[in-house]
Parts: sequence; C-alpha cells; structure tokens
Amino acid sequence: MLKNRFQALLLLISFLLGASVFYYFSFNTRGWIWVIIGGIFGVILGLITIYLEEKIRKLPLIKILGGAIGLILGLGLAKLISSFFDLFTGGVWQVFLYVMSALGLSYLGIMLFSKKIEEIRLGEYFEKIGERVIAKITIPVNTLSKKFSRRGIPKVIDTSAIIDGRIIELAKIGWLEGPLYLPKIVLEEIQILADSSDPYKRSKGRRALDLLNELKEVFKGELKILEQNYKNLSSIDEKLIKICSEYSAKLLTTDYNLNKLSKLYGVEVLNINELFLALRPSVRPGDLLTLQVIKEGKEREQGVGYLEDGTMVVVENARHLVGATLEVVVSHLLHSPTGRIVFAQLKEVKSINA
Repeated sequence: MLKNRFQALLLLISFLLGASVFYYFSFNTRGWIWVIIGGIFGVILGLITIYLEEKIRKLPLIKILGGAIGLILGLGLAKLISSFFDLFTGGVWQVFLYVMSALGLSYLGIMLFSKKIEEIRLGEYFEKIGERVIAKITIPVNTLSKKFSRRGIPKVIDTSAIIDGRIIELAKIGWLEGPLYLPKIVLEEIQILADSSDPYKRSKGRRALDLLNELKEVFKGELKILEQNYKNLSSIDEKLIKICSEYSAKLLTTDYNLNKLSKLYGVEVLNINELFLALRPSVRPGDLLTLQVIKEGKEREQGVGYLEDGTMVVVENARHLVGATLEVVVSHLLHSPTGRIVFAQLKEVKSINA
C-alpha cells in the first residue's frame, strides 16, 4: 500500500516537473498544449523509472554495484571523448555525438561491469584483508593452526548430494571444508520435493531440509546461498556448471550424469559415491565371506546378500537358500558407476569344482 502511494507521488511530481519545464521554454510561443505534452512526457519517464525499479529490485546487490560503477565510468569516458569532438565539429552534431557516445558507453559499462564484478569476489577480498589485519594485531595460539587453515576451495553442492545424506558425516569429521555454496535453484528444487503430494518425494524433501540445517550448524557461517539463476540456460545441471565456473568452485554431487557432464566442461567434481567406493574394504577373487542370503537374484538360481558396507553379493545356486547364513567364495567382481557387485559361489560347490 505504502509502495503504491510513493509510486503515485513519483508520477505526480514527474507530471509537474515535465509541465514546468515546457511551460518555461514553450508557453509564450506554443501555449498550454505544450505544457500538457510536457507533463505527459514526465509521466512516461516516471513509468519507465518504476519499471526499472521493479527489475533492479530482483538483481543481487553485487550486480547493482557493478552496474553503477560501469555507468559512472561510461559517462566519464563519453565526456572525455566529447572534448575530442570539439576539435572537429560543433553545434547539433557535437551534441548528437556526445549523447550517442554517452548512451552507448553507459550501456556497455552497465552490462560488462554487472557481469564481471562477480568474478572479483569483493566479499572474499575484504575478508582476506580482515584476516591479515587480525593476524598482525593478535598472537597466534600455535603455528599448526595457522599453517592449516580450514578455508579451502569453494564447493557447490547439488540436490543429489544433500538428499544422499553422507555429506553430513564427512563435514562433522572434518573431511569436508568450506566455504560451501548452496545455489538457490537447488534449494527451490528441494522445496518442491518437500511440498510434493507424493509421500516418498515429500519425505525426501523434508529430510533434505533437515540435513541443510545440520550443515549450517557444522559450517558456522561458511554455508552461503547463491542467488544466481541463469534464465538463458534450460537445465539445472547447466546452471550448476556455470556457477562452478564463475566461482572457480568444485561440484559436490552423487549424480553420475552430472559428474560426466561437469568434467566435459572442465569443472572439478567431488563425487561422494566414488569416495565411499574407494574407502570400501578390498574384496578379491578367492576370498571367503560369510553373509545372509536376503532375496532371490534376477538370474536363475541366484541369491543376493549384502556386505556390511552395502556391497551387493550375488551368490550362484543359492536361490533356494534365502534366509540362510552361508560361507561363500568370491569368484569375480563387477565395477559399475553406481558401485561394485561381488559374484560368489557356495563354499562346497567351489571346493568340488576345485
């Protein structure tokens, strides 16, 4: 309501100013009609101002700052060029060339600086200055903590890594260091899941929101939400890759396709699945394992069990032994992008074959 009143006041003032200017310059020669036209022009400029205000309001502060700096530099450069025009021309052409150069250079300044200022990372620059000042006026508690700082390369987290949940344990034990960036597009995707009518999706979304709150507590201020939303890009995967490129950040994910796509664009990926796969206990052909057959396998006469770390074990000729705990011998391994599958035979059968 208050905003509408201010906008109405702006339009009224614009009308009065436009009418006043035309009254001063044109009333004696053209009459009241030009005074009214001046007021209409003033209202049009007021409406343009309101439209621009609505658009600018949605931009991040850093882009507004960059645009303002670009505008000032563009106008300053246009003023310098206009002094060069004085040597060759005058009158209407001088005014025309100045106005056009001011318009063109101002546009270039606004567009380029609002885009490129994000790469400067002013926040991190001032933060580093603050850290240096504090380091000089305080005595370090010990040299070890000074040498091994927790601050590292920025990491952008995607929806799959949050829903997966293992990121919390990595953060708690110190394997994952900040700063950690959460794009708003990822947060919106999780909110859609949390509001879903599907109970399974809703449960995943709400769990992801709880995990984000835990991450916020663990990182203590190093979890930041990024507002960037590249509307010219169609998919969320492309937007995440663009964010990583602009912030020189690594991508934290469990999504196999996003992992491959990111590497094509030269973005470094931290795949949680690959980390846990590398940390699994080594299982080799010939090893003796004890496990329970949980269910029937896809192929004929196969039974399926699992190791303690979640690795699937397919046991030949164990379909009729579902529910039993058996000793099996590893025959071979199959590695896939989603993990590792162990194939085994019953110990007795292996012994007979041997």
